[in-house]
Amino acid sequence: MDRRIRVQPINHLLKMQVVVLVLIVLFFLWWQGESAALAGCFGASIAIANTLLQRWHLISAAKQAKSDAGMNLRKAYRCVAERWLLTIVMFVVGFAVLAFLPLPLLTGFIVTQLALLFGNTN
Repeated sequence: MDRRIRVQPINHLLKMQVVVLVLIVLFFLWWQGESAALAGCFGASIAIANTLLQRWHLISAAKQAKSDAGMNLRKAYRCVAERWLLTIVMFVVGFAVLAFLPLPLLTGFIVTQLALLFGNTN
């Protein structure tokens, strides 16, 4: 991989989010049962999917845009738009199609997203 790409921080974040996902599933399994644990897992997976999409865009921008500031900015805007769309679609699937419990799903998403705040070591 190109040395300009610094994927270690985002890889560390992904590891933390997976740990948070496991903790959320175990907590909801203990507290409310299997259906809540599944909803919490889906909510946490939304945040992890966002991070994976961001990682993919980071690597793609470093390979394609290189030092072109305009192209990097376009790729950043596209990443944000795709992450919003992915989040909305996954919430619609979780709430409307799969009919998961709302509170565990939202809690799983929010707590896993909080790893962004506390997982940044740089």
